[in-house]
This record gives sequence, structure tokens and C-alpha cells, in this order.
Amino acid sequence: ILRQTCSGRELWTVTRLSLLLLVRTFASVWVSRHWGRIVNAVVTLSFPRLRGLVSEFAGMTICLSLLNALLKYDRTSLRLQVREKITRWCHRMLMREDAMIFYSANRLSDRIEHCDHQISSDVDRFSQVFAEVVSQSLKPAVDFLVYSVELSRVQGLATPATLYAWFGAASLLSAQVAPPFGALAAREQSLEGRFRFRHSELILGCEQIAFLRGAEPERRGLEAALEDLLAHLRRSNALAFPWEVLRQYANK
Repeated sequence: ILRQTCSGRELWTVTRLSLLLLVRTFASVWVSRHWGRIVNAVVTLSFPRLRGLVSEFAGMTICLSLLNALLKYDRTSLRLQVREKITRWCHRMLMREDAMIFYSANRLSDRIEHCDHQISSDVDRFSQVFAEVVSQSLKPAVDFLVYSVELSRVQGLATPATLYAWFGAASLLSAQVAPPFGALAAREQSLEGRFRFRHSELILGCEQIAFLRGAEPERRGLEAALEDLLAHLRRSNALAFPWEVLRQYANK
């Protein structure tokens, strides 16, 4: 997947995203320190100094707004770039004249279910999750480095070491008791595709259904597909609840 999704363009976007996250982390440190200076100016009644600090903070908010907008822009750009590469690769594989996969998948075999949904909606969702995972993975790494340095300056190395040891143990415990999210997500997408396929069949065969007065059987089929999807979503939600309780307690 990485070979098909990542090239020089995507790597440059990820690098730019990493640099922006690093800048935002340093900006967060600056804001924390600046708020301390503002509080100190209020307590000591240093109003001329307070005006200067507030003016500096007002100017920084403009830069922070631009920074957050750039982060969102690069995250969206990464999602679109990944979707474009995967979709074009799927089109090349699907439309190969020597293999006729587009014909075999739709007429001769049911091993590839709902390929239209997989190429459109599933690829889009994968691209969105991919961009979120990359950005959310880079931010903790950057925060870890910056805040470790800042915390060790104030309280020494023992405090961050103990803190990170606790988070490591909590993450290990959460991973051991976590439900199979991958299998649950795959099953959810399969049921979503079947539910959408039933509606597509209804649209394609609406004239025949109306002529044969088959609205009620079709409704029962739609309701059955919906019920299967909702039952799976309820089960996934029920499995995730105790794990989320444990994760929140361990992390907080």
C-alpha cells in the first residue's frame, strides 16, 4: 500500500506537515510562557508592560491562525493526493485489456463484492484515515521531543522518565484488552457496501418491481440489510465502551 500511495509529492507534503507541527508545538510553548508573563504583569500591576504583552499576543494569534489553516490545508492535500494515486492504480488494474478484470468482477465472479463502492467510497475513507493517522502520529512525536526538553529543564530527567513509563505501561495494557478494531471495521465496510448495493438494485430494477408489485419484499430486503448493519454497529459500540473506560482512566 505504501508503495502505491507514497511518492516524492506525498513525501514532500508529509515533510511540510511535520515542519508545521514542529512550529505549532514551539508556538504552544511560547503561548504558555507568554500567558505566565501576562499573569505576572497583572499581579504586579505593571500595566505598561501588560499592554505590550497583550499586543504581542494579539499579533501571535494572527500567525497561529495562519499556521492552523496551513496544517488543515496540508492534511487535506495529503488525503487528496493519496486518493488520486490509489484510485488511478485501481483504474489501471481494473481496466487492463489483457485481464478483463472489470468484466470478470461484475459478471463471472463474486469474489470482489461491490467494487464500485470499494474504488469510490472505501478509497476515499482510507485516504482520509491515512492522512489523519500520519498527522496524529507525527504530532505526538514532535510534542514528545519538545515537551521532554522543556520539562527536563524545569524538573530534571526523573519526572519525564516516570511520566513516559506510566504512559507506556498504560498503552500496553490498553492494547492487550482492545477489541479487534480492524476486523470490526472491515465487517462494517462490507455491510455498508451490501446496504448500498440493495439500494442500487432497487434503482436499477424499479420498473420491474413496480410491475410485479414487489415493493413489500424489496422493503423487507432493505430492512434486513439495515438491521444487519445496525446490529454490527451496536456490537462494535458495546465492545469499545469498556475499552474506552479503561483507556481514559489509564491516560488521565
